[in-house]
Amino acid sequence: MKAEHAELTTVATTTVAEAWLALLKARGIDYLYVNAGTDTPPLIEAYARAAASGLLYPEPIVCPHENLAVGMAHGYALATGRAQAVMLHVSVGTANAVCALMNAARDQVPLLLAAGRTPLFESGRTGARNAWIHWAQEMYDQAGMLRELVKWDYELRDGLNVREVTERALAITHAAPRGPVYLTLPREVIAAPLEQLSWSAQAPAAASEPHPDPAQVATAAEWIASARAPLIIAAASGRDPRAVTLLAEIAETWALPVVENKARMICLPADSPAHAGFEAETLVGDADVVLTLESDVPWIPRQGAPKPEAKVIQVGVDPLWADYPVRSHRADLIVTAGAAPFLAALKDALVARRAATDAETKPAQAARATRLATIRDAQAKRNTAALDADRARGGAITKTWLSHCLNLAKPADAIVVNEYWALRQYLHFNAPGSFYSLPPAGGLGWGLPAAMGIRQARPEATVIATIGDGAYIFANPAACHQAAAAHGIPVLTIVCNNGKWGAVELATKGMYGQGAAAKAPHVPLSPLAPSPDFEKYCEASGGYGEKVSSREQLPGALARGLAAVREGRQALLNVICE
Repeated sequence: MKAEHAELTTVATTTVAEAWLALLKARGIDYLYVNAGTDTPPLIEAYARAAASGLLYPEPIVCPHENLAVGMAHGYALATGRAQAVMLHVSVGTANAVCALMNAARDQVPLLLAAGRTPLFESGRTGARNAWIHWAQEMYDQAGMLRELVKWDYELRDGLNVREVTERALAITHAAPRGPVYLTLPREVIAAPLEQLSWSAQAPAAASEPHPDPAQVATAAEWIASARAPLIIAAASGRDPRAVTLLAEIAETWALPVVENKARMICLPADSPAHAGFEAETLVGDADVVLTLESDVPWIPRQGAPKPEAKVIQVGVDPLWADYPVRSHRADLIVTAGAAPFLAALKDALVARRAATDAETKPAQAARATRLATIRDAQAKRNTAALDADRARGGAITKTWLSHCLNLAKPADAIVVNEYWALRQYLHFNAPGSFYSLPPAGGLGWGLPAAMGIRQARPEATVIATIGDGAYIFANPAACHQAAAAHGIPVLTIVCNNGKWGAVELATKGMYGQGAAAKAPHVPLSPLAPSPDFEKYCEASGGYGEKVSSREQLPGALARGLAAVREGRQALLNVICE
């Protein structure tokens, strides 16, 4: 069945489908998240024959909804840095996945999205049309509905180049800036005979990460070393764990305040003495140097922006965010580089500069240290006062109280996947990869599927999904809980259930603070009453469910939910909040 010749591995196959699956496994794809249809019989037959053929394939994860499939692959890639494969049902499955795909694209997550294509022929070929839907499902340009969101798309036209096409797709999805790719697989093509497939034992070379221009690094170091009121804004630099360590070392050594502004992952440990909170707008207007790291929206201009004389440095693998039609955040220095390579170079440049101009940098260093201490002290007092006021007020469970209680209850190995309600000022994370938040596109329904994918990648960890009731509904919860039961994925889901679209209400009041909607008992279009008993979705798939209505119940409920997950059962807490 298998023979190795020099650097080539050759396997005996019967169809293109078998060859494609075997190649995916050989190139590091652990899972195929699949929502099957009439286009997938060749893949199904390949899996059914696996014991006889002896071929190794990615483990199939059957997903009852496309949002779940893409979201799980998204989560797995966040936790591992490696793309996984998703297989969808022709045009209709692709359409269902577009929202989740936009999340992955805007989050710069590698993903091989494959989909069947309606059979090409009406008769005469293996796999030709044999169902009435095969006519209506065909599109002139199936990939057109998502082409703006992928880095590359192609249709496999013959099994002869299945290796070349698939390896190119994987190389492009992993190249910076990372993002999804799309490959369509016509049924006749993957059903066609293919007697063998060969590939190199060594995977194709990966594209290198962008590294900074030394002259730009020197300029950035000069500005930062002499700054008296600098500010670093980070959103996604923590995607690379190396960047977390480097940022902490630089910021603490040079007394540089770091704001994790709408951060999608841990960019700086919470206990770092350089941590300056989570809202840039309150600090950016006073800064004389602003450094942004992988931050697409470092500040909202109408809420706060750097002063005209401030120096602004923007760093990222795509620092212009070219996929965004409008983005005018100004910069005096734009550095195309990964966060880790830039920070490594900046660290060396700052050390060299201090050695050369020690007398010059000392006064600025003292001013920075004083300012950083003042910022941290003020924030600590505000957070403590807000929590004390919330505790004294009592009444309905708030997001503040829920975040505080979860912080006390979560185990050391916890990974929290947040879609809206978790407040970072009351939830403390130090380890890279211990917290993930919703992608900037804001496509709802991401949190629970992503948590499930992360749990697959990190089976030793306790994974907790913190989501709102609206986001939970968008996640197609029946599909999520069924898949969690089917594939043994115990996740604790905590639904902050306020019975409304909170973001819709806040947006309306933000625009029309004194308007009729703000004065109404309920902001139109935002209520979600009557609220379902969400815990029963989880119970229906064999999990533990509990409704929590009072503050007094919350600590015990969190303990019971975490205990269920440790026992290998999924769990859901339906927390009634204000």
